Order: sequence, then C-alpha cells, then structure tokens
Amino acid sequence: MFINGLAIIIIASLLLLAVTRLTVERVAHNHHAQKVSFFNRYPVQPGDIVFLGDSITDGARWDELFPGLPVKNRGINANLTTNVLERLDNIVNWRPKAIFILIGTNDLPWFERRRDEQILETYEAILRRIKDDTPETRVFVQSILPREKSKAARIQKLNGELRKLAVRYGYVYIDLFPHFATAQGALRPELTNDSLHLLSAGYAIWVEILKPYIRGL
Repeated sequence: MFINGLAIIIIASLLLLAVTRLTVERVAHNHHAQKVSFFNRYPVQPGDIVFLGDSITDGARWDELFPGLPVKNRGINANLTTNVLERLDNIVNWRPKAIFILIGTNDLPWFERRRDEQILETYEAILRRIKDDTPETRVFVQSILPREKSKAARIQKLNGELRKLAVRYGYVYIDLFPHFATAQGALRPELTNDSLHLLSAGYAIWVEILKPYIRGL
C-alpha cells in the first residue's frame, strides 16, 4: 500500500510539473511574439545603441539610465541564445551604431537540454551574423551574470569561451561577472531578490561599468 501510494504521489507530481512547464512555455512564447511584433513596427535606426538580451536586459529602462542617447532596449523575457539569433533581422538590417549583448543564462537550466557546445555555437552564429550584415556596428559581448552558486563554475567556463569568441570576431568583451558575484560565485544577495534578476542597485553597478564604453562610441 505504501509503495502504491508513493507511486501515485510521484506520478501526480510529474504531471503537475509537466503542466506547469507547458503553461510557462506558452506564456513565454506569447510574450516573445508580442515583443517581436512591437520591435518590427518600431525598428532600430542607424546610429542607435542597442541593448540585446533576455529579461535581465529587458528589466532596465536604458533610456533613463543613459538619458539623451539613442538607446533601444531589445531584451525579451525568457529568451535563449536561439531566440536572439532568430530575431536579429530587425536589428542588423538597420545597422545600429553599437550592440551590447547579454544572453545565455536561460540556456542553462536542465529542462532546456542545451549543452555548453550548443550554447557557444549559437552565440558564435549571432556574432557571425552581425559581422556579416553590419560590419561597421561596434559590438560588446558582456559576460553572463552570476546566479545561484551551483551554476557558478559552468557560467565562468562559458564566460571564458565568450571572451575568446569576442576576440576572434574583433569585438569588445566586458567582464561583468566579478562585479556581481559573491566569493562563491553566486549573484550578490543585495543585488537581487530571486538569485537571477537585478534590483536597482545591480543596474546602477552595470551602468557605471558601461559608461566608459558608451562614452567611447
């Protein structure tokens, strides 16, 4: 009886997990389509400074953080590297002045089934596409930010490879990780309330890091 009851609990838990995951995926898919629709109607313009990425980028009001500059926020919640690659048209076709990329953290969870090699292959495809389609655009590859400490070693390994990719394509690598990480490699608790996304103090640090690069454009 005990074993049967335990089996029922396990099966019910797995079903609940599957339903929850499908719901989350549907919401993320709809949100992605909504944002892409907006970006297509209001495209990047030549001379713009584009912030490209996922919800961490999307969470900032870049026009307020860099007032008076032609900045465009092209972050979308839950985006993976594959999503960014798929939606590059409405960015590269308009030849912006600069692109600041921060992407990759959503590729890491087990349920995405994305190996490091796949993540890096997709990231390189993004950089190659930008180089081919808008070679005059200045590109800044930003390191993946820390999150829970269990992912620290993997993130740091990926960041080392991202640095190599940036050099290979003649782009600038910006190492954000040490400014946001604890000694154990987790996202500093005072900068987040969920071990992933940034509070205002985190964005304040990010802006100070980026100011010299923005001034150099």
